Amino acid sequence: MLWIIGSMALVLFGTVGMCSLIVGGRADDWMESSKLIEPSNRSPFSAEDKIRVVLEGFHNQISVSDLCKRERISPALYHSWVNDFIDAGKARLNGDSLRNATRAESRN
Repeated sequence: MLWIIGSMALVLFGTVGMCSLIVGGRADDWMESSKLIEPSNRSPFSAEDKIRVVLEGFHNQISVSDLCKRERISPALYHSWVNDFIDAGKARLNGDSLRNATRAESRN
């Protein structure tokens, strides 16, 4: 019973806080505070970071679980990076490569 009251109070205070931001503050203030809540679609890891983590996992000097804890990623994410790394390597060894067309090729 207490947890229901506590959760209702939390929702109520959160709603009151948002209303006071909208009414009392400027619209820009509300937009800035909403950016803190929205998830980012961009990965915080660059391609170089992903390669570094995958190669470090391949060296077997540290367990995958410890590596994931240190890098603050889930083991599932690590294994998806490993699969992407291996697939990209296979594709490259098979002769698949992406490159920009040269000026002469684009004219033809």
